Amino acid sequence: MKVEIKVLPEAKEPYAVIYASEITPEIRRTAALLETKNSGVVSVMENERIIVLRPDEIYMVRVENEKTVVYTKTKRYDGGKRLYEFEEILGKGFMRISKGALANLSCIDHVEPTLGGLMLLVLKNGCKECISRKYLPAFKKMYVGKIIDGKVTTAAEAAREITIEDVLTHSSGLSSGEVGNAEYPLYGHKAGKGLAETVEGYSRMRLDFSPGSSQMYSPAVALDVVARIVELVSELPYEEFLKKNMFEPLGMTDAAYNLSDEQWSRVPPMYRLNDEATAVTEADYGYKRGFHGFEAGYPGGAAGLFSTADDYVRFAAMLANEGEAYGARILSPQAVEQLRTPHFPIGFAGMHEYFDWGYCVRVVQKKTGGVQELTPGSFGWSGAYNTHFWVDPQRKLSAVYMSNMDNAGGSGAITAFEFECNVMRAIEKAEK
Repeated sequence: MKVEIKVLPEAKEPYAVIYASEITPEIRRTAALLETKNSGVVSVMENERIIVLRPDEIYMVRVENEKTVVYTKTKRYDGGKRLYEFEEILGKGFMRISKGALANLSCIDHVEPTLGGLMLLVLKNGCKECISRKYLPAFKKMYVGKIIDGKVTTAAEAAREITIEDVLTHSSGLSSGEVGNAEYPLYGHKAGKGLAETVEGYSRMRLDFSPGSSQMYSPAVALDVVARIVELVSELPYEEFLKKNMFEPLGMTDAAYNLSDEQWSRVPPMYRLNDEATAVTEADYGYKRGFHGFEAGYPGGAAGLFSTADDYVRFAAMLANEGEAYGARILSPQAVEQLRTPHFPIGFAGMHEYFDWGYCVRVVQKKTGGVQELTPGSFGWSGAYNTHFWVDPQRKLSAVYMSNMDNAGGSGAITAFEFECNVMRAIEKAEK
């Protein structure tokens, strides 16, 4: 084989073109040699031609009819290699979403549910693939529990496995009632345990019901599981993922699980109302702790994050503007639509009939006057420490309320209700 090397000062990166009368084993070996993990290129086949692609040109690699197929924005190529070889070459920017498919994380448009409870990944070029990878094998076989004589016993094996949609809609059965309340002290988060170890402990808990058969709020467990899945998919610690993909792009400079001394100096004291609602006392949960029962810095999916009203407004504004704000696109409009769409027909126990449940947000179904003042389709949620926000997609309005009372939160709290009523009455008066 003859080799010629040309030096082009204007070239931004090395680029190899091989001219040959036919594709021989020698040519294939040469292409493979150029295509190392750090070369920045991937070779594919188009008829009898070898095409060299950059990883950012590849949207999906998928096994179809026992052959590996590579999809770009507009074309489809013969991969000529096994899927695991592509996985090794392409690296962290790609995610194994199922047994037979790799997806470019930067090319994901949105995710939507299927009738079977799986999540369908949709890429920007229109390619679709069900997410079927088991991220947490320890949860494969779960059992439903029941309380007998004050003790938790096993009632039956769960009817099916837990899906990502189950934990997003609080229909997984994880820590969603008296069984979960009884077992959380045994298997829940403990000091010194990180997110991975904590979630592994959750897999030993018995469920309050079989996945998908009911719906009940899981105070911490379900969303810790979501946070751990984010870590496994992104190959980043949860806080780092949020910082890179949300906080920094939106300019949320004070959102963090681990606070600096300067940030901690700006955290106000926490207060608690007694059971008789007759007195308020200061509640000290410890140095730099974001939630009672959590040690400082624990990256809980459901609790523990510090932030400011300014940061929270930026987050809510992003949702009000279909996933984009302050020059940064965080979510696709389709993803926001999935977030605010009710996905479960049973409805939350304890949730008012005027509300339904999307992906981790309360969704308003109808306006009643005096009981529920928000525009139908509005969505949001409340924190345990009396933080509250909602988004009105119709008006592209977002509203944030924050206080420092640890047991006065929740969407049913009187303060949240009064805030909603006062804001909406002012808006409707101004619109007349």
